[in-house]
Amino acid sequence: MGMMGKGIRLVLLLLVLCTTLFSLAAQAKLTGLPSNVGLAYMIRAAERNYPGLLAARKKIVAAEAQLSEAKVSPFFQFQVIGAFGLAPESRGTPIFSPNSELPLGSSWAPIAKLGVEGAIPLWTFGKIGAAQDAARAGIKAAKEEKRQMLSTLRFDVRRAYFALQLSLDVMQMISEGEGKLDAAIKSVEERLEQDDPDIKESDRWRLSSTLAEVQARSAEANQLENTSRAALRTLTGLKEVHELDCPSEPADFQEKPLDWYQRAAHIHRPEVQMLGAALAARRAQSDLATAGYFPDLGLAVSALYGYAPGIDDQDNAFVIDRANTRSLTAGLVAKWSLDLWGNSYRAKRSNALFEQTLAQKDEALRGIELEVSSVYYELENARKSESSWEKGHSATRAWFISAAQGYQVGTAEARDLVDAIKAYFTARFSHTESIRSFNTAASKLERVIGTELIPLDRWEKACE
Repeated sequence: MGMMGKGIRLVLLLLVLCTTLFSLAAQAKLTGLPSNVGLAYMIRAAERNYPGLLAARKKIVAAEAQLSEAKVSPFFQFQVIGAFGLAPESRGTPIFSPNSELPLGSSWAPIAKLGVEGAIPLWTFGKIGAAQDAARAGIKAAKEEKRQMLSTLRFDVRRAYFALQLSLDVMQMISEGEGKLDAAIKSVEERLEQDDPDIKESDRWRLSSTLAEVQARSAEANQLENTSRAALRTLTGLKEVHELDCPSEPADFQEKPLDWYQRAAHIHRPEVQMLGAALAARRAQSDLATAGYFPDLGLAVSALYGYAPGIDDQDNAFVIDRANTRSLTAGLVAKWSLDLWGNSYRAKRSNALFEQTLAQKDEALRGIELEVSSVYYELENARKSESSWEKGHSATRAWFISAAQGYQVGTAEARDLVDAIKAYFTARFSHTESIRSFNTAASKLERVIGTELIPLDRWEKACE
């Protein structure tokens, strides 16, 4: 029976293991991207390693500590006073003292005092609450600042990655074009050596100049690749950047009406939320200035102990003995600043700052609507451009294949081949560039709205 129980447990363990592996495999198939390659991996690396995000996280910790201080500190406003020194000896009572005729300072003895005093606020007419509200606004502003930095970081990584994809696609296109042109030039040279009447020296010059133009593009593509990789290494903190080895494609982005994006920006944009936090802080400052017209009520506590062995302790309650002192007092106190005139100006200033921030928020909302509109139309234009160049890419490719085949069998001239090559590679480059522009515009729209429009793992498709 024991062996059977162990066998059952082993079978169950294998079933759990297989289920886990199947789940992981299904997830990998769903995303279609290797774990350490591609755009999503670089964005996660940037979120882990970018120093600006670490600084933003520490700013949140500091703001939270400030709120804790505002909650605790007002109730611990106590201070300890200690003193130690020497004093002339004094013996006797207020009625008779044997030291009355001795010169002062003939003999000295130590004296020590220790006291604690402070007050616990009972009612401050909103001063403590205003300080806590201002601290909460600081926490919200710090969190929104972090979210703003995160959104900008993701956009910068995507922009650099899309530029890297463009450079690699162009270099692959150039490599393909160089091979075709080299073969065409060799064919022209062979036919010129054979004195083919259908071939002219100008045909070789035309092909050679086209090859030189293609090779010149190679240097530009190399520069774009190097700068893009350098930017990605800086942003992500990775020593090596491994892109997905497949042609770039437009992101799977489903557009919505312009007013939807503008409303979303009003709600989600970090800058709007930061201005809201600034308004809360200004309102707390105004409440604090208003509370300045009223006193602070609290419970005062004081304890004092003094000891001087060289001075006789006076037990008479009506005699003030400053050397040997023992006291404990508690009572209600009020602290009221009578700078009411000056406080009126402080209240006026805080109200003006609140209204200023409110106007700045309205101004920012208008600017955000304009920015969203601009990026939205930029995305619309990029989508139309990508669709048009995709058709042109397909058409010129068919033209290029037909011209290349015709040139090989002698039914097409070199001029026809050169025209087809230029048209094809121009359309192909423009299509690749339009894909980069579309993806960059989509990422920019996500940034100016302040919320995720495409899941992180769906910005890049798996290679077929």
